[in-house]
Amino acid sequence: MKKNDLLFRLLSDWILICIGVLGSLYCLTTAEAFELRMPALVPILVPALALVCCLLFQGKSGKYYALGVLGLLLLVGWLFRAELIEGLRSLWASLIQKYTEGYGYSWLLRLLPKEPCTPEAAGVGIAVLACFETCFCALSVRLWKRTTPAAFSILPGVAACFVLANTLPARLPILAVAFSILTQAFSQSARRRSTGEHSKAILLSALVSAALLGLLLLFLPDQKDFQSPFTWDDLNKKLERWHEEQNNIGNINAGLYGNPEEVDLDKLSALPNRADPALYVTASETSYLYLRGSSYMDFDGSSWSRGALWNGSRNAAFPYLNRYDSAELSIETHHVEGTLYTTYQLTALPGGTLVGDAYIENSGDIDRYSMRFRTGAEPVEFDEAYDAWVRENCLRIPERTGTAVLAWWEAQEGSRDLGSLFAANSGAYLNIPGGGADDSATQEEYIARQAARLVSETAKYSRNPEQMPADAPDFCEWFLNEAEEGYCVHFASACTALLRALGIPSRYVSGYVCQARAGERVSVSTLQAHAWVEIWTGGRWIVVEPTPDYATEFSGILDPDGSPAETETAASTAAEAETTPAPEVTKPQPIETTAPTESPETTEPAQTEPDAPVTPDSGETQRWVDPKELTGIWILVGLILILGRRTLILRLRERRIRRAKPNDRARLLYRYILRLQKRIDSIIPPEAEELARKAAYSQHELDEDELAFLRQVYEQQKTRLARSGILRRLWCKYVLAVI
Repeated sequence: MKKNDLLFRLLSDWILICIGVLGSLYCLTTAEAFELRMPALVPILVPALALVCCLLFQGKSGKYYALGVLGLLLLVGWLFRAELIEGLRSLWASLIQKYTEGYGYSWLLRLLPKEPCTPEAAGVGIAVLACFETCFCALSVRLWKRTTPAAFSILPGVAACFVLANTLPARLPILAVAFSILTQAFSQSARRRSTGEHSKAILLSALVSAALLGLLLLFLPDQKDFQSPFTWDDLNKKLERWHEEQNNIGNINAGLYGNPEEVDLDKLSALPNRADPALYVTASETSYLYLRGSSYMDFDGSSWSRGALWNGSRNAAFPYLNRYDSAELSIETHHVEGTLYTTYQLTALPGGTLVGDAYIENSGDIDRYSMRFRTGAEPVEFDEAYDAWVRENCLRIPERTGTAVLAWWEAQEGSRDLGSLFAANSGAYLNIPGGGADDSATQEEYIARQAARLVSETAKYSRNPEQMPADAPDFCEWFLNEAEEGYCVHFASACTALLRALGIPSRYVSGYVCQARAGERVSVSTLQAHAWVEIWTGGRWIVVEPTPDYATEFSGILDPDGSPAETETAASTAAEAETTPAPEVTKPQPIETTAPTESPETTEPAQTEPDAPVTPDSGETQRWVDPKELTGIWILVGLILILGRRTLILRLRERRIRRAKPNDRARLLYRYILRLQKRIDSIIPPEAEELARKAAYSQHELDEDELAFLRQVYEQQKTRLARSGILRRLWCKYVLAVI
């Protein structure tokens, strides 16, 4: 081996080791605010240089020299064991303190050393770790000649920077670690061979790594704005959310999320019990709000769809528009959604595009909007065209569904007390002229609320009910007669079908419910997602609630077992309805909720809800780096690394074969043939094995025909492997890089 090549190997391997180890330690020290002084670098630089020098010797001598260096290090460690143990204890105590501050896990304090530690000694602990890390990395680079052990030895320091929630690592150490690992990975094949290609492979790998990292540097944020892309809490939340999505895949397919065009009732499954933030509501007056996302009109027995859309004046569907003396409502969504949520009796619409009267499309991709609404329930003059359109479209129901719900209605004892309100000897249960008469509207509303009360008593509320059997012909018929449990979607669907069969125009609605408090920013969670019924009476749409009043949507509380908690404030609607002599119901009564709400202006960050946004005390806007923003860049970099590594390995292999002497070329070809043969379990021709033995043990030099035969066998093996299964082919191409 030439002296120049020997010196280059010495310097290149030593530099790669030092760059990786120093970058890892400096990343840890900048994030954890430890101090790494110049004397602490001696345990990093000296062992690395000594081990690399020893391992440059071929055979057993280099290993013996390396063992001597390791023994010397152990001897020094034994002589200064007291200082080293104190440094490791101090480093451990400092890390535990940081993790406790970052996550608030008080149980971590139990792992602290019993004896007091000095934070200044943590630098000695880092030096000890650096010594072990350097030795392991040097052995990996020079003795084992593999990248994976070296990467595992230097990555823990970098991982700590990205795991802790309150750390601030610098960019330069991270780039140094990445440069060291990438360069080692790209040049691994050349370093495992004792040829003159070592220096060229190192230089080429270093240039490629520097180019890739320079490209990444353009997209990394400044150090002042850097925030940890994720924490263990974020990772746990994502895993829990993914698990719940898998368990909740039926509801996703059913269309219970995002206000889709259709809601399939036969695909309903259990509701998730996780209270993720969905909306933030601020109202000028205290009121209980139904935030409508979308209304559904057409029902076929197993699904709801929006159906026909109103093409007339919007004032007909929203009769309170441009009225004065109204309250203001502001909504901020946690994520941009396709629909704007609105309450009832609107006097001013939010932005977006009004689609018929069913929903307001979020055409501007906004996450903050406001509207105005009336809290009173005064009568309005209804639009005759809109009233006729509603009664034409919101009374349709499948014949089987209508027959089933009316048969169930007649079997209920509570329905018999309403006989005087129905027209005698008429073909329909209600034969009341549409809209304008106050008495008729009051009777419709009263009957609708009594029907909703009876529906709410037919089954027990549960977020994990039994799924509808596949052979059930109609959802409402099954729920009213057979089901023992259900949630808001079940109750609202059955009640809407029943009201239509009774002659009351009604629609199925999905959205959220919340208790707004004057001037307070109230958080609305996913537990408050809800479905209800709206009926058309008195020239306006009003809410009818068929879901039991102890449901999770209203209380916002779950028992430890995941079931809705019983609340003492739940009103006894059944008892009140039986003792009410006259139907004078004008508005749904607000439901008291025990869900706590907090104001971010008066609440300290340590006392806020886990998912509530916290405003920094400094008042400066911090940039939170969303990993999704860099998804495309990471995918591109990953593809470049995979394809670049394979291309580099194949080119170096072919160059080595081409430049080798005939017998060396034969041995290389046969070695690669054996590697391919392990992947496809093929049979190697005996002639190829004989030529390999001849090249290894004979003084005879193989001719071009013999080399051509080995090359032919080599190409045949590659062709067979290329025709194997797609998974094996991808593994051999881009992971093993053998073809």
